[in-house]
Amino acid sequence: MPLWGRKKSEAESGRQHGEEARSIPGWLATDPFSGVAGLLNRWAAPVLWETLDEKVTPLLVEDAVESVKLKGAKLELKAAGQVGWLFLSALRTVYRKTLTQDAEIRKLRDEVAALQERQLLMKETIESAMNRGDQMEARCTALAVRVAKQKSRRSLKYPQLCK
Repeated sequence: MPLWGRKKSEAESGRQHGEEARSIPGWLATDPFSGVAGLLNRWAAPVLWETLDEKVTPLLVEDAVESVKLKGAKLELKAAGQVGWLFLSALRTVYRKTLTQDAEIRKLRDEVAALQERQLLMKETIESAMNRGDQMEARCTALAVRVAKQKSRRSLKYPQLCK
């Protein structure tokens, strides 16, 4: 049957091949790619690419692919399995890093939201203080005018006192 003939659900795939991943060192049945690991385990013995566990670069992947030995009368499935393990290890590393980065992005977004909220609060506080300052300035101006008027009235009433 062709690969595109029947689609399996993720749960179905995980049940079918995920249990096989338990016997594979470094793979848990709960790993999102355990179904693929179980399937590849049927084709070839697991090959763990430690060089790709921490860092994935095109050069490291190229070196790893070149290290796969395809000499002699080996089965095509075994070679495909070895290459599959290589790319599955790389994919798993990238997937884990993506999850970590997604969590970091969520954390940073939460921090940005908190900072924006704090900035808004500070802006409102500054505007309130400026309004209060404007009100105080207006009161002081009004008081100064009032004092000046009273002084002017006194000088008209008692010119000798204002000299």
